[in-house]
Amino acid sequence: MSFLNEIDLYLRSKATLIVVVSPEEERIQEELKTLCMNTGRSCIGWDIADGFQSIIGDYAPGGGRDPLTALEQIDKIDSKDPLIYVLRDFNEFWDNPTIKRKLRSIAERLKFTRKSIIITAASASIPIDLIDETVIIDYPLPNLEQLEEVLNKLQLTPGVVIRLSDAGKEKLLQAALGLTAAQARRVFSKGI
Repeated sequence: MSFLNEIDLYLRSKATLIVVVSPEEERIQEELKTLCMNTGRSCIGWDIADGFQSIIGDYAPGGGRDPLTALEQIDKIDSKDPLIYVLRDFNEFWDNPTIKRKLRSIAERLKFTRKSIIITAASASIPIDLIDETVIIDYPLPNLEQLEEVLNKLQLTPGVVIRLSDAGKEKLLQAALGLTAAQARRVFSKGI
């Protein structure tokens, strides 16, 4: 099952707290954007540096750079429309008992709405208090097609010319399997 199908299935089954484990935040957000556009969901991102940002749709609560305030804002938004909150690096705040309790309470209340929280994290160390409320998904590394897309996007950079035969390109892509998209981009750039 593809990542998008798996996420969509969990969202339709009212999973309210999903943790996607991967350092590839950019790829995850792009896939979630695609999912939201295809399914008519709105999507709001949050991180401690920038607060809330609208990813898809018109919802954008103000403020909320503090994680507790952000959770309070999420709890307050009264929307009948399907809505996903993408909290980047929120796992950094799980040591705080107030944040952990608030997140658990919100996850329980969201079961009766069309809203869900997706947390992107580089590791899957979830507090025992949140295990029952949480769905954990390991985000897969890029496949050959996705790595080729990374290489093709790199070619669009002004001044970059890639002179590889089809066989050379295939070998380069095969060698990059097992890397994240960002790692592959750096390797490709260095090679060029």
